[in-house]
Amino acid sequence: MYIPFARKYRPKFFKDVVGQEPVKRILLNAVRLQKVSSAYIFAGSRGTGKTTVARLLTKSLNCINLQESGEPCGQCENCLSIDRGSFPDLIEIDAASSRGIDDIRAIRDAVSYTPIKGRYKVYILDEAHMLTKEAFNALLKTLEEPPPRTVFILCTTEYEKIIPTILSRCQRLIFTKLSQEEIVQRLKHICQEENISYDEKSLITIAKLSDGGMRDAVSLLDQVSTYAEGNIKEGVLEEFLGIVSQERVREFLRMLLESRVDEAIDFLRQITTRGFNLVRFWDALEDEIRMILLYRSLKDPSKVIKVEDFHRSMSQVPINALLYLEKVINTARADAKTRDFLRACELAIIKTLVVKDIIPVGELFKRTDLHLTKEDAPQEVSLKDKVINEVEKAFGVLEAQRLKNLEAKEEKGRITFLVPESEAKTIDINRIKTRFPEIDFEILSSSKENKEELPEFSKKVKDLFGAKVIKHGKGDKGKDTSG
Repeated sequence: MYIPFARKYRPKFFKDVVGQEPVKRILLNAVRLQKVSSAYIFAGSRGTGKTTVARLLTKSLNCINLQESGEPCGQCENCLSIDRGSFPDLIEIDAASSRGIDDIRAIRDAVSYTPIKGRYKVYILDEAHMLTKEAFNALLKTLEEPPPRTVFILCTTEYEKIIPTILSRCQRLIFTKLSQEEIVQRLKHICQEENISYDEKSLITIAKLSDGGMRDAVSLLDQVSTYAEGNIKEGVLEEFLGIVSQERVREFLRMLLESRVDEAIDFLRQITTRGFNLVRFWDALEDEIRMILLYRSLKDPSKVIKVEDFHRSMSQVPINALLYLEKVINTARADAKTRDFLRACELAIIKTLVVKDIIPVGELFKRTDLHLTKEDAPQEVSLKDKVINEVEKAFGVLEAQRLKNLEAKEEKGRITFLVPESEAKTIDINRIKTRFPEIDFEILSSSKENKEELPEFSKKVKDLFGAKVIKHGKGDKGKDTSG
């Protein structure tokens, strides 16, 4: 009879368990030093080894030829019986279905009996958080004063739902999610044992989909290997799971960053028509953006992610653009609750039209091979214009306009306004100099103004007769008049 991979490759020794090093060390030391607690809580995500480790602890407690390290021998009658699931002193209870007070009372009555075959009687309560409050209360007395050589192991994926009075009576061991690398290595080992050909990208994809759970990854490998007839490739994986490859997800991300909306919507419709899982594709897109943000934000991203050339190629993309994309993608997921998911995604793609405005102008010129001409280059602002702008901000448009009508001299970063004596009273010179000490004013006297403005003929007449200029101006016909 065919044995699924998840059962066939279930660890038979603590050393075979992938990850969970602190948990393994605590339990092996407890067995070796004979400090086993009467009650444990194994908490962690699904598929991380809680039930498997609980069975291994049962083997160590009842092994006839226990190793010095605390490992079971795996060959004695008790070990083999536990592996087959026929050991009478190992009682596994599904707390999701047997969750009432009557079920716990039955357990409480049974624990009074001594072990039948082994040294310890072990109760494994799977999904213990599903027990009712009354059932938990019925279990309290048994956990507080357990019979000798009886061990309770409560396995749960929702640790926070266990009531505090139960938590205080148990030793708590936390099972962490497995890393992508740990899962991939285990999958490679299984493929080699089963003579399955594979490419590493496919195994990485399976590891990502398992979300840190080894059981899910192994079960998925089992299904894919059957579908692919022992030849697992990325194309086959896409076809079987309805997922889009990482390369195509990254190409779609480039479309969004470059605001290629037509191509992006066409791509989205194609994968939907071919039956790909749009939700998984959207999740993969968000994950790619998250990885780029981590790469851009962390001083040493290699400690957190596997840095690839793709991440390096995104080093010039503004973080603001990536954050905007991430927000748009999340908004689409929220919008999908009230409308079709495809429509929500299409609207999200249209919103990415503004991404090109977030990308620096210089980068846009580089991408489109545009160059600034001399005529297009920004013109340099004169010192006079800068000063007048500051005066306008400080004292208003009228004061700035008066200065604008004056001539000015610029020298060594300072400016001097030439003020005719007749206009000096209209400008609040003292107030301006108090606010802007770098501005100077030169008052032009009336005689100086007249002298500068006299025509050559008038100057000669004035010098010849020692005359005094009373009035100077232009006649109606453009002739000079003086006297």
